[in-house]
Amino acid sequence: MSFTLKQNDREPPYECQLTAGGDILDLTGCTVEFLMSLTTTPTVPKVQAAATIVGDPTNGTVSYQWGSADTDTIGTYRARWLITYASGHQRTVPSAGYLPIDIETP
Repeated sequence: MSFTLKQNDREPPYECQLTAGGDILDLTGCTVEFLMSLTTTPTVPKVQAAATIVGDPTNGTVSYQWGSADTDTIGTYRARWLITYASGHQRTVPSAGYLPIDIETP
């Protein structure tokens, strides 16, 4: 399912419940980053910033509040979440593919 914003909009935040194999991921002791890039330049991040764990970390819900430059460029983007565990190990969600985000003309 795609998430769509109009150019320069910063609301609503982008929120997801992180899962793997149908199981909710426990984010206790973790940090999470939100990464997003244009599909035309997938190796160049438009956004790479800290996300917020929402509520009880065992519920696996994260949120990213858009910055002023995050939605200024119209296009189709691909996003992912990068979890860093207390051990330093990392996990990308989703593990296959990306989360589609569209920034449209106002």
